[in-house]
Formats: sequence, structure tokens, C-alpha cells
Amino acid sequence: MAGLSDYELRTMPGIWKWREQSGQQLAFSASSPEEAARWQTALRTQVWRLLGSFPTEYPDPQPALVETSEMPEFLCELMVIQTLPGEYLPFYVLTPHQAAKPLTPVIALHGHGTWGAKTLVGIENSPAEAEVIASLHADYARKLVIAGYQVFVPMLRGFAERMEDRELDALRSTPEPPPWLSSCHQVGLNAILCGQTLMGLRVWDVMRLIDYIHTRADVQADQLSCVGLSGGGTLAMYLAGLDLRIKRAYISGAINTFKQSLMSIDHCVCNYVPNILQYAEMADVAGLIAPRPLMVESGSLDPIYPQTGVTEALATLKTIYEVLGKSELLTTHTFVGQHRFDGEPLIDWMQQ
Repeated sequence: MAGLSDYELRTMPGIWKWREQSGQQLAFSASSPEEAARWQTALRTQVWRLLGSFPTEYPDPQPALVETSEMPEFLCELMVIQTLPGEYLPFYVLTPHQAAKPLTPVIALHGHGTWGAKTLVGIENSPAEAEVIASLHADYARKLVIAGYQVFVPMLRGFAERMEDRELDALRSTPEPPPWLSSCHQVGLNAILCGQTLMGLRVWDVMRLIDYIHTRADVQADQLSCVGLSGGGTLAMYLAGLDLRIKRAYISGAINTFKQSLMSIDHCVCNYVPNILQYAEMADVAGLIAPRPLMVESGSLDPIYPQTGVTEALATLKTIYEVLGKSELLTTHTFVGQHRFDGEPLIDWMQQ
């Protein structure tokens, strides 16, 4: 008589089999710039649809200044804009002292972490915050503004002041909160129930921030760049792929394959976009950035975005850039280390 051990009872083997046999409907296969452009249009349409449902009319942004702080190297302004009716996006605007205008703008996107955007600015109010900044080299917004850029740092949904009540209560009631507190799980799953995704909501918010940047007279909005680490890098990938107003992207600790990262290693629910593997692998999504300049940064010892996946994704990306005749605009930087921002070539790359 057969026992249960004689039968396949797990689910993942079947999912792996489905992935291998089904193929992605919009995987890159173009052989000319014209075909590649048509492929990008088709994939952009599908990715935007998969990210969720959004209003067809934008609300009045109602930009407002909340507070101003004078830092040694720059002015730090905290502002808010309305991105959905009754929902507001806070963001920092970092402006270098005595810089000539118009300034070159950069959007800096943070990854996971209890304190969110503050870490990118370099604001630390506790030893735990200082440790996160030091270990992840997370203050890349501060480094950019010191280099002369005007930097916009949005507070992403689910982190810091944008946590939901349960996590906010934990943050306020704990003398030393854990460094990776967030509301991603609650918001991400409930967004899916409503036909949305947390990633899509974050993309929407930052697109509305771009709308606001384009209203400012003190910036060269047509030179807008974005930089992000980890979850911020993933957001930068979707954002730059969908919004052509982003002219270049520096993505750290995020470009890989769905197969070797999200499907094989535990990640936050906010990284998962329902049905996306029906259409594309991660490198295809990143390929929507082409032929604009893209820097892919990775750590050689990154445990959640392994180098084998980086190598596989880069092979696809190189093909996309070659077909578009812009292979020189895809660059890579691999550093010895784990999951963190390195940024050694960041400023030089931005200035080229």
C-alpha cells in the first residue's frame, strides 16, 4: 500500500513547472529598434495594469511646507502633496547652500526600514538609526545634495510616519523599536483584495511627486534622475520603466530574476505583483528603462539578491540595450559586500 511519502504533496514543484512550461508572453525577443519599441509599449501597458487600478483624474496636489531645517551643507524642507483624494505624500526637499539655479533634481527612494526617508537624509535620533545608516550606507540623498543636486526624498507608504496604527503604536511605545518595522504586510495584502498593489500605490505617489517637480521653476525637470536601494531600487525599476520623465536610474541591490530572488528567498509582500510572471521576468521590466542610462549596482555577497540572478538579468538587459543601439548606456558596479548601498561610482556616473 502506498503511503503519503509516495505522493508529491508540496505546491512549489508545480509552480516551478508552470513557470518553466508557460513562458512569459512578453519576454524580450525583438531584433530591431522598431520591434523593441513596440515591445516596450505592450509591456508597459500590462505592467501598469498589473500594478492596480488608479483614478483617471489627478487630485489637486495642494503642496504645503510643513517644516524647515538648516543643515550644515544644505537646506532641508519637509513638504506634503495630495496624491489621492484625502491621501498625502510627505517628502523632503534637500537644496544645497549657495547652489546656482536651476538645479538638477534627483528622486532618492528608500528601502525597508523603520525610519524610512530619514535614513537617506542622514537624520539620526537614536543609536539604532545611526547603525542602520552606517551599515547600509543609506544616506545617499545627503551625499547627492552635497554634490550639488536638489534631492527629493519621498516617505513611502508603510514606513515611518506612514505606518498604519498598529505599527505606529509600537513605534511610539517602544524605547528602542526594531529597525525593520513596517506596515507592508497589512497594506500589501489588503491592497490586493481591492485590485491594487502596494508597489503600484508607491509608483503612483512618486509619479505625482514628479508632477510637482515639473511645476518648480528652480529645477531642470528634464534632467530628473532616480536612485534607490533594495525596495527603493525595485520601486525605481517600476517607476523609471513606466515614467519616461525619469532620464536615468541608479538601482542598487534590486535587479535580479523573480526565479532566483522573490520565488526562492523570503521577501516582503510589497515586492510581489500578481500575475507578472505570466508576461515577463524582472529583467524585461527593467528593460523598459532602455535606452536611458541605467546603472545596476550589486553586492557580491548579497544573500537576498544573489549574484547568479544578477548575472542572468544583466544578460537580458545587455541584449535589450544592444538591440536599441545603446549598449554603452547600461553600466554595472559590483562591490564586495552584502545587501547595502555602495555608491562608489554614483556621483561620477550622474555627472557624465
